[in-house]
Amino acid sequence: MHRTTYDMCRIAVLLAAGFVAVCTAATTLAQEMPKRKSGLWELTMAPGMVMTQCVDQSQDDPFRQVGRDMEKDMQCTRGTVQRGAGTMAFESTCNMGGSKMTSKTVISGDLDKAYKMDVQTKYDPPLMGNAQTSTTIEAKWLGACRAGQRPGDMTMPGGMTVNAHDMINKKK
Repeated sequence: MHRTTYDMCRIAVLLAAGFVAVCTAATTLAQEMPKRKSGLWELTMAPGMVMTQCVDQSQDDPFRQVGRDMEKDMQCTRGTVQRGAGTMAFESTCNMGGSKMTSKTVISGDLDKAYKMDVQTKYDPPLMGNAQTSTTIEAKWLGACRAGQRPGDMTMPGGMTVNAHDMINKKK
């Protein structure tokens, strides 16, 4: 499947919206939210949009700090977290690219084997032609990280690998 630069930009915006929602959740639940199990996780965002990430549970805290920083930079507010059997739900409102972004997020499953995150987001005014988006991310634990992988290594669609921890450390 060939993707244009415009398509890749739209995907990046959608991923950013999902990332903001996850970071907001992590910030909200920093004390009570369990960390992901160490090892290799596969994240599927849409057919053909599959990436993997090598996770070290002891190094998840920098992602929470990124969430706090993004929340501050984007002037986010968040609602109360509602917990159910194997689920948590929350709402957040942020400013992104001159648009008010209101997200409703539901996370189900656990952070040991598999989880699913559904994010419904509305943009006012529309962002990149979208008044609203729906993003589903399904994650499953695959086992140990591959030989030669470092914690934070993310293999993107198309095979490019970046290290999230290196990116976070460069911003400091």
